Amino acid sequence: MKLFKKKAPRETDFSKRELPATRWALLWDCWSGQWRILMASSWLLALFVLPLLADYFVFSALIGGLDASSSGYSSSVFSLLFYASLIAIPCVMALYVGLSGAFCLAKRLAYLEGTLATSDFFRGLRDGWKRALAVGAIEGIAGAAAFMGSFYLLLFYASAPIATGIGMGLLIFVFVLVTAASYYFLSQEAIYENGFFPTLKNSFLFAFMKLPANVLFVIMSPGIAIALFLISQASAYVAIALILFFATDAAVAFQIYANGVYDQTINETHYPELVGKGLHKKED
Repeated sequence: MKLFKKKAPRETDFSKRELPATRWALLWDCWSGQWRILMASSWLLALFVLPLLADYFVFSALIGGLDASSSGYSSSVFSLLFYASLIAIPCVMALYVGLSGAFCLAKRLAYLEGTLATSDFFRGLRDGWKRALAVGAIEGIAGAAAFMGSFYLLLFYASAPIATGIGMGLLIFVFVLVTAASYYFLSQEAIYENGFFPTLKNSFLFAFMKLPANVLFVIMSPGIAIALFLISQASAYVAIALILFFATDAAVAFQIYANGVYDQTINETHYPELVGKGLHKKED
């Protein structure tokens, strides 16, 4: 028995009036109607998460094996976390290579284009892996700085709680901003042909322009997963399950949202044929 059954083709194509009228409706159509493709893509993306998971579990085991009563326990923990953060940078770069494939597939789903999970995923890898590595490096450095910087600042919390809080807040804000910008970068790469630095500049502009919504997206993904990994190893398995089953769902949600941002800022002037693509428009 096959896990994924192929749907029988429609006798007629979708009419314009059958298109979803809002982006919320489009998101629901993608989640409910294309869940097989989304799950298959999430499994492919999970392969690129494996190096990061290995980094987490190996160093969690090393830290768990330390003697908490020893005099050098704190310094040993800090050293292990430092090396774990450094190793996490290339692991995040590998993850972003996978995300380039997920966003390529997400773009096709968001525009209601014909989609094949494996071929579209690997097309995204083929076309965008170099730039994804560069953006992944920026994201990895921002994440390592936020994690290790926050851990280091906590050592001074008793003597300077306000300054410690401000410092940690700034580090986390930079991480959230860079994460949002990296999502915009990958989503633009799936649609437009542009230089690396202009795309990166636009990505940070969008991250600032839509900051409240971007913060919400980052809290949901990867914020929830990060929190689960930090709570305990038991909750980490819940995070792994979320990645296995819903990783590409998050990419589709962001792509649909980002398309609305691009319609207001880019497409209306430069690419009018992309405005509202995938949605039912009254003038149709």
